[in-house]
Amino acid sequence: MTARAKPPELRRGFVYLARLDKLRPVLVMSPDVRNDLASDVIVVPCTTTLSIAPTHVRLRKGEGGLSAASVVKCEQITTLHKDDVRQRALGGPLLPRRILEVERAVLRAIGVPVPLESD
Repeated sequence: MTARAKPPELRRGFVYLARLDKLRPVLVMSPDVRNDLASDVIVVPCTTTLSIAPTHVRLRKGEGGLSAASVVKCEQITTLHKDDVRQRALGGPLLPRRILEVERAVLRAIGVPVPLESD
C-alpha cells in the first residue's frame, strides 16, 4: 500500500487555470499561509481582451506561463474554492514588480488613491 501524495499547494504570484464564467487563467494573490489553511484562495482573473484601465495590469505572452498577452482585471478580485482551481501553475511566478503593480491596481479598484506609475 502506497501513501497518497498530497497535491501541490496553490501559491501567491502564480497563474492557474480556474472555473469562472469559463476556464480562464487567474492570478493567486492570497498569502501562502492563508492558501495553506483556507478552503478558498483570493484570485484576480485574466483576459486576453487587452483593454486599458487603471485597474488593469498587462502581462506579456509567457509571463506566468500565459500562452498569450493578457490583462489582469484587478477590479474583479474574488475568492474561489480550491476545487475550482487547477492545482498546476501555468508557469513560474510573476516578478515582484509585476505583483506590486497588481497590488496597486487592486487598491485603486477599491477606491484607495494610488498614483499611476509609468513602466
